[in-house]
Amino acid sequence: MKPPSTTRVIGIIGPPCSGKSTIAKYLQSLGGVWLDADKIAKQQLDAPEVIAELVDVFGQSILGPDGSSPSRQRIADLVFGDDDESHARLKQLESIIHPRTRAVIHTALVQSKADNDPFVILDVPLLLESHWETECDEVWCVSVSLHRHAILLAVRGWDAEELARRQSRQLPWDEKRRRSDWVIENNGTPEELQLKVRARLDQTTL
Repeated sequence: MKPPSTTRVIGIIGPPCSGKSTIAKYLQSLGGVWLDADKIAKQQLDAPEVIAELVDVFGQSILGPDGSSPSRQRIADLVFGDDDESHARLKQLESIIHPRTRAVIHTALVQSKADNDPFVILDVPLLLESHWETECDEVWCVSVSLHRHAILLAVRGWDAEELARRQSRQLPWDEKRRRSDWVIENNGTPEELQLKVRARLDQTTL
């Protein structure tokens, strides 16, 4: 009989630009597998059958200058709004992309457990909302001060309005922190963040 997998599945959540990728890359360096849902979802946008379905639903206007690939900004403009039409379009987009993304993540998760990878980092923006926490051994929530977060968002080209627009359909962050196993305060250097993660790993494997 095959022994149970020792793979530790860590769900990671946090606002954009809060340090999730830094943590995921560090765990990768320790032999972990990083399942980045955003990256996987973007890969789905390149699939010809997905492009055809998106054009069928939203029209040719979603295509970029080359006329063959979807423009992520045009799609975002269509689905991230406060009006009922935007909400309906978001649901349509999710019905096309999410099942494919979930299937890829699930397959990779099963493979990592079979391979006994030390860690799987489950980086899903709506991890709690889409109930991925049931696949996790623990959920980590990255928290960053408002001042530092504003600076980091500005580097990406986002302002408070853009952030609010993208997070309008999510659980409040107070609720997300409450439902997490560990809240990581990330207001220092990347090296300090890594030390916190290392200490957490050592503490929870005793």
